[in-house]
Amino acid sequence: MFDYILDLFSATQFVPHAVCLLWRPDLIAMHGVSDLLVACAYFAIPVLILQAVRRRPDLLDAQVGRLFATFILACGFSHLAGLATLWVPAYGLQAAIKVMTAIISVYTAIQLYRLLPRFLAMPSQFQMALRDAELLQSHRRAEESREIQEKMSEFAYIASHDLKAPMRGISNHAQFLVEDHAESLPADALKRITRMQELCARVEELISTLMQYSRLGRQQAIELFDTKREVEKIIETLRETLNEKNGTIEIDTPLPQISGNPAEFNTVMRNLITNGLTYNENDERTVHIGFLDSVEVNGKTMRNAFYVKDNGIGIDPEFQADVFKMFKRLNTNDKYSEGTGAGLAFVKKIVETSSGEIELQSALGAGSVFYFSLSAPPAAEGQSSA
Repeated sequence: MFDYILDLFSATQFVPHAVCLLWRPDLIAMHGVSDLLVACAYFAIPVLILQAVRRRPDLLDAQVGRLFATFILACGFSHLAGLATLWVPAYGLQAAIKVMTAIISVYTAIQLYRLLPRFLAMPSQFQMALRDAELLQSHRRAEESREIQEKMSEFAYIASHDLKAPMRGISNHAQFLVEDHAESLPADALKRITRMQELCARVEELISTLMQYSRLGRQQAIELFDTKREVEKIIETLRETLNEKNGTIEIDTPLPQISGNPAEFNTVMRNLITNGLTYNENDERTVHIGFLDSVEVNGKTMRNAFYVKDNGIGIDPEFQADVFKMFKRLNTNDKYSEGTGAGLAFVKKIVETSSGEIELQSALGAGSVFYFSLSAPPAAEGQSSA
């Protein structure tokens, strides 16, 4: 075997290729210069391909780039061997290089055939340009929408703030009438003045709620916080309400740490818990809180979802979309505690402005379950238990 290899690469038994060309300078020059230039180009092309793969992996598949680079490099060595055999009859070495090039070529062709569907699926330059234009347009629309929302929120804030002064003035003048002329005013007039003061207080409450709503969704500091600790704070502040309503709050699952704004998370949880305790006619009112990695709700999959479940009066499916509307109340104030009807509107706006989502499952007499997710995924596994 060793003798065969020596014999294969031996150049003593052959004559240079130039002999076949009768040592004509013109033919030798044409063959030699052509092989040299082709080899130089073949050695340069792989370098350019690999640079393109490294700098723009989005435009050129790395595997395809490496295959082409190896194939072209092998072709370059074939032309160098052809150049050398003009003067040195190393035909065995030239044949070995050609065999190597043939193997690489066949392998490259097979791999390209396998990669062809993926290659054809790559977007064209026109499609990429169109996609870039659509993304730019979408970004502009989102920016314009954000600016409009900020201007409307600012207008609502200013208008609400300016409305408070005259309402407070009306209430104060009504109080002055009572203080200065209570003895001379008939009972019916005093009753109407008292009612006027109550309505002024109600309007001031609505204005304050509107001002608070207008500030939701503005840029807030993002931090890592423990959601169980926030829930425990809420439970502690609701201790008197829980005693008054014979209510309990149970944490069913470990609650994770997340990145977000703890004040907004607190607002969402507090409103949902309060909603479950308020609209409830059971002797024992219970609210369950938990976290699920994945859950099917209303035909869609929600991931990293918190839930707040109560055993309250429930909500008719026909009116479930209305509960998230500003100042919308489905029940009369004389049956349940006073409120503005803005709590769930706050919840929806906070969740949506954080790129999250909220879903409701409920039926009359069967309680309600609110599921909501925030944009930031949990930073770690739940670190506290119920």
